[in-house]
Amino acid sequence: MEDDLEHLFPQDDVVRVIAHPERREFGNDVSSIVANKARRMSDIEFPTDARGKPRRVLVAVGPEGGWEEPYELDKFIDMGFQQITLGPRVLRSDVAVISLLTLAHEMCALNR
Repeated sequence: MEDDLEHLFPQDDVVRVIAHPERREFGNDVSSIVANKARRMSDIEFPTDARGKPRRVLVAVGPEGGWEEPYELDKFIDMGFQQITLGPRVLRSDVAVISLLTLAHEMCALNR
C-alpha cells in the first residue's frame, strides 16, 4: 500500500482522511482516538493548490467496528492521513461511506 499510495494519491494533491469510531475511556484504558482528540470533518486542514482550487479528498473507511488499534491507525497516520470520527456509534460500513462522502462534498463546496 505504501508504495502505490504516493503515486496514486500524492499528498500535494490529495487530503488524506481516515475515519474511525470515537472510543470512550474505560478505566485506565485510553484508546488512540481518545488520546488523539477525535476530530470532525470540519476540523480537517483543507488547503488549496497553487491555483486556489481545493484539493481532492481520499477517505479511508475501515470495517464495521473500526480499524485495528493501534497498528492500522498508526500506519495510516504515518502516511499522512488525518484522523476523524463520526461519533461514538459504530456505523455499518455502507452508512459510514455515505455519511463521509456527504461531509467531504460539503467541505469541498465550502473551500471553493
